[in-house]
Amino acid sequence: MKRLDFNLTDILYIGLGGMLGSLLRWFAGIGFEGVIPVPTILVNVLGAAALGILYASQHQLHLRGKYLYMVGFCGSFTTVSLFSHETIQLLMADEWGLAAINILLPVILSLAAVAAIVPAIEKAVDRRHS
Repeated sequence: MKRLDFNLTDILYIGLGGMLGSLLRWFAGIGFEGVIPVPTILVNVLGAAALGILYASQHQLHLRGKYLYMVGFCGSFTTVSLFSHETIQLLMADEWGLAAINILLPVILSLAAVAAIVPAIEKAVDRRHS
């Protein structure tokens, strides 16, 4: 079994990132009233894109930066639980088409964003190092 090697400061970085991500997630949804949960779709796609950027450039991040941004911020900014709840609400309202859009749209957009971002950043980093 792999030994976990972190300390209280590492935990505080994760917690700070988590607090900032969840507050921004909450702020993104203020005042939205619509059938399709656009704020959740938006934050999940943005969070996936941000994680793609961070992943592609993680060799430039200090370990605590990974904890702060990748684990804490992106982990709390994106939200599978709310996505699941909103999808179930659409299904219970017999909005099958909207539920399908709610499932497919963020997945497709997130994958497309990461597929475009990661190679572009890795290419730029490779150019800088050559």
